[in-house]
Amino acid sequence: MYIESIGVRLLKIAEKYTHNIGDTVVYRKRGTYRVTDIKEQKIAGIKKEYYILTSVYDSNSSVYVPVDSQNLTSMMESVLTKEEIDTIIRSSENNRMTWIENTAERAEYLDEVIHSGDLSQVLSLLMMFILRKESSDKKPIRTFARDEKAFAAAQKAVLEAFAYPLGLKKDEVMPYIYETISKK
Repeated sequence: MYIESIGVRLLKIAEKYTHNIGDTVVYRKRGTYRVTDIKEQKIAGIKKEYYILTSVYDSNSSVYVPVDSQNLTSMMESVLTKEEIDTIIRSSENNRMTWIENTAERAEYLDEVIHSGDLSQVLSLLMMFILRKESSDKKPIRTFARDEKAFAAAQKAVLEAFAYPLGLKKDEVMPYIYETISKK
């Protein structure tokens, strides 16, 4: 009887939490985090239970995600597998983006792609920037702060989403991408 009631309590706890301390997740497709704690915190005068996520790349970077927010906890996704990463790379190669000359239209499109969280599109965006920069070696091309911000966001998303599951350093990810594309 006693063991059965403990089992029921453990099941209720497991149902309450979709993630456990020690789990590694990709949060909002913007970075790789480890669930370092689940605890009650008072934030903005409201006491709630939170997942405390700490970046695997910067231990000073933490995110608090309310346990009871289905909208936010659904953005805590499993880390990609090597096979999924290779599929994303091949898919992005098939969906090359072209540079949009109109700065207002380009800014809107860049924001849309970054916020979509679709890593195939984000990688295509990153490759578009890289090809654009490589072609600018021949002639100077004017870039804007919004372009650089989008490039940095795309680079961070791709490098962090790919490096951890592949067991690579961030600076080894782009060579891996190029190698995977060349095997195609």
